[in-house]
Amino acid sequence: MDFISPVWQKLLDPYTNKIFGDKKDKRIKLWQKILSELPDLKDKTVDLKSGVKINSNWESKDLTQTEDLLLKLLPWRKGPFSINEVFIDSEWKSNLKWDRFLKINLDLANKTILDVGSGNGYYGFRMLGLGAKEVLCLEPNLNHFVQFKAINHFVGSKKIRMLPERLESIQVDASYFEIIFSMGLLYHQRDPGQHLRLLASHLKEGGNIIIETIVTSKDYEDSLVPKKRYANMPNVRFVHTEKGLERLILDNGLEIVYSTDPVMTSIFEQRTTDWMPFKSFESAVLKGNPEITVEGYAAPSRKFVVLKIQNSRL
Repeated sequence: MDFISPVWQKLLDPYTNKIFGDKKDKRIKLWQKILSELPDLKDKTVDLKSGVKINSNWESKDLTQTEDLLLKLLPWRKGPFSINEVFIDSEWKSNLKWDRFLKINLDLANKTILDVGSGNGYYGFRMLGLGAKEVLCLEPNLNHFVQFKAINHFVGSKKIRMLPERLESIQVDASYFEIIFSMGLLYHQRDPGQHLRLLASHLKEGGNIIIETIVTSKDYEDSLVPKKRYANMPNVRFVHTEKGLERLILDNGLEIVYSTDPVMTSIFEQRTTDWMPFKSFESAVLKGNPEITVEGYAAPSRKFVVLKIQNSRL
């Protein structure tokens, strides 16, 4: 049976029998070895509603083997994931962002969902926990892709797939998705309006786009354009004010049907861990004043907006 549609299945086919398709990366042989050595779990239970948690009976050697193998896939940016006693303590406590999304109370049950820039699929698995029919993750980063493959080895779901491609490279004429997520992407776009239009081109009539993004102080009018870095990130193009974000959305044929209050990022939610042992949010803000970035800008606050196409019913 086709996943999503025959058109999308054709895009997924190259990765069905050959995990990485024709992608090139010097780490592919190592990744293939890691995936082939992950132990199989018997009599397992999978909880995707309260987290991404897999439980089963296994031997101590399986615990050691699993932890050693998954540590070779550093860095783990999104999570956490629990596989029996193995706890992948990722850089982001992504469950906190998901909890904020849950307050929107948007029904995902039986919906066909596209998660653009999905990372390792953490949120996609949580979408399944809310009863999503099918979830397609788009993520060009192959390290995130192999992390997804490793986690789904244990979850074992056929309702979620990942395509290691960028949205911009996808050529699909028809719209197949009732819900589209774009989280943490808008401020990286050279042309944020084009990103919104691309998302909308894949949205079924009456569907919703969920944007999660950074917003900044109204002192910057429509947006802050960092000179070099923002919060130690080198590829931030625009950080919109709430007013600027609303204007961008309206100018590109969409409208806001729900908007959350901004929540400031903290070193509790994003930090260095054993599973992501590199610099994290603590290096992005001033010591003693986490409300100011190291560049002197207002520290990031994040919010959700739920969108629909103008003149379209919810």
